[in-house]
Amino acid sequence: MSTKIFKLIAAIIAGIMLLTAMAGCGQNVQQQESTRTESSQAVATQASTETPKEIVTIKSIFPGDEPKGLSDVFTVLNEKLGKDIGVNLSLTWAPWDQYGNKIQMAIAAGEEIDWFWGGSSDLSVNVAKKIVAPLDDLMAKYGKSIYDNIKPELFDTMKIDGKLMGIPSTGNSPLVNVYHSFSYREDLRVKYNLPKLDNIQNMDLYFKTIKEKEPTLIPLCSASAAYVIMPAFGPEDYLGGTNGAVAVRVNEDNSVTLMRIQDAPAFKDSLAKAREWYNAGYIPKDILNIGDEQAKLNAGAAACKDGSALQSSEQQASIVANVPEAILNDQPVMGSGKKFIMGNGGNAVYLSPVSKHPDQVVQFWAWIFASQDNYDLYCYGIKDKNYKIDNDRLVYLNSDYSSFPAWMFKNLNYLRFNQYATDEYINTIKNWDSGAVISPLQGFVFNPEKVSTELAQVNNVFGAYSKALNAGMTDFAKVLPEFNSKMKAAGQDTILEEVQKQVDAFLKK
Repeated sequence: MSTKIFKLIAAIIAGIMLLTAMAGCGQNVQQQESTRTESSQAVATQASTETPKEIVTIKSIFPGDEPKGLSDVFTVLNEKLGKDIGVNLSLTWAPWDQYGNKIQMAIAAGEEIDWFWGGSSDLSVNVAKKIVAPLDDLMAKYGKSIYDNIKPELFDTMKIDGKLMGIPSTGNSPLVNVYHSFSYREDLRVKYNLPKLDNIQNMDLYFKTIKEKEPTLIPLCSASAAYVIMPAFGPEDYLGGTNGAVAVRVNEDNSVTLMRIQDAPAFKDSLAKAREWYNAGYIPKDILNIGDEQAKLNAGAAACKDGSALQSSEQQASIVANVPEAILNDQPVMGSGKKFIMGNGGNAVYLSPVSKHPDQVVQFWAWIFASQDNYDLYCYGIKDKNYKIDNDRLVYLNSDYSSFPAWMFKNLNYLRFNQYATDEYINTIKNWDSGAVISPLQGFVFNPEKVSTELAQVNNVFGAYSKALNAGMTDFAKVLPEFNSKMKAAGQDTILEEVQKQVDAFLKK
């Protein structure tokens, strides 16, 4: 995003691109053990019953900074991968603000990149850019453990023209408004006896109190504030794959309304609130120059940032190393209407079309989901060196590997709550989707082929405004006439017309 979520949301808004996040406790692990054992055996059988003759290296680019303990962990990891499936995993790292371009440039240049992570709502854009490859045959051959651990209906959300083009890697996790969420200092809320941050008024009070009582802290370190709070102002949201051109509203009667993004009440009102927060000094004036918002929170320099389901649990070990009394919490922004499940967890993994080892890539993904031991090694490092398990809770022994982006494969069946997670926090996570119903658009994926030119033009226009608008730095009312004119000239209405046709056809099925 600047931090994880900012970069996701910036991508969501600029191209409805990178748009994390759930956990399981020891009881879930025990309940699922039989299925996992079968999956592990299946992966081993699919790979080979003999020691592989040749170890194949698969390569990927990851966002962020390499954990200092990665080399030690990967020595053990690759030894096990080599023995189990004949694979060696090699990673290079790119800054968050360069990650998307790095992936595209590497694939366009034919460099050795076998797979990559991205937002699941990036699917249409990735297909249009021809940076992903179909997975149907490979998944049929190697994907049993993946299918066993991700909700089956979510694979349809990663298909275009009937072809599976990505894996919803966090598909067994919270699904509603995953990135409409804040990660904040719960200890400060308790310290000042403030109400829960479950509505805009309480958020106002929290930020105001932090500014007055904790003057050295940034109340809200977020360049995506408006996006995060959109559900509080209405049911409209960005429609994935339209590069910010189209908003969608699922009505209480399950009918669907499409509109230009600038005509969506939730869009306009959330921008106005972000502007108010910026003017009040809650969002720093240099927010777009802050390279890593998560680092600010973890260092004890901020009280709140944009987040995702379970992000606070992931970052707890990092913040207590700097601020021992700090307790992070996740607060979803849900709004007052019906909760619709229209997404698939937000994260996805994709096969590169230039990969020379597609079989081994899918075997590797399946290996992660094949057993708790595999998952723990990849996600948490070496047991009793990087972490230990105490009363079914994850306890990091150091920070050497704790920053590894294990969130790419968050899964309710395997992911562990850490030692700092309170019962209230766990209850929030477990009930994140409580009362939600399946959206009539669940499984809809926009095919951008007929309007690829217009999408590229709209992406350029929207991208020129979106960051400053979402950070509250620009008054949308003042730039609206200019915004309307440029979006129209870029082909926004043509995109909306094509989306309407595809949605109508989808709903008739």
